[in-house]
Amino acid sequence: MYRIGEFAELTNLSVRTLRFYNEEGLLIPEEVDTFSNYRYYSDRNLEEANMINNLKLAGFSLDEIKESMGNLTDERLLSKKQELYDKIFCIEEQIKRVDSLMECLPNEHVKVKTLGGHNEREYSRNTR
Repeated sequence: MYRIGEFAELTNLSVRTLRFYNEEGLLIPEEVDTFSNYRYYSDRNLEEANMINNLKLAGFSLDEIKESMGNLTDERLLSKKQELYDKIFCIEEQIKRVDSLMECLPNEHVKVKTLGGHNEREYSRNTR
């Protein structure tokens, strides 16, 4: 069994987040001492915390995670995958609109950051 501080370190979740997850019924400690109110977490809780973290990284909201815990299906994952593809499509359309707007601007020197902001490159637009 792990005390909340130890469990927080193992899961890379803050103590505050663990308390919040407990209040929301998302991650319930294995035991709670009735006298000290200390929370104790088990290896099973560790697996649950890892699943919660993975679902968060996959774009699931806390409400979606709560609904999915212990009930995760291929259908649910495929639905999330389609939702993410739809977002990609919308973002690609927004990028096209921005590119189109840039073509309308007068000729000037423009800096563009690549995805992730790792590199900057400069380019000039030609006037028509």
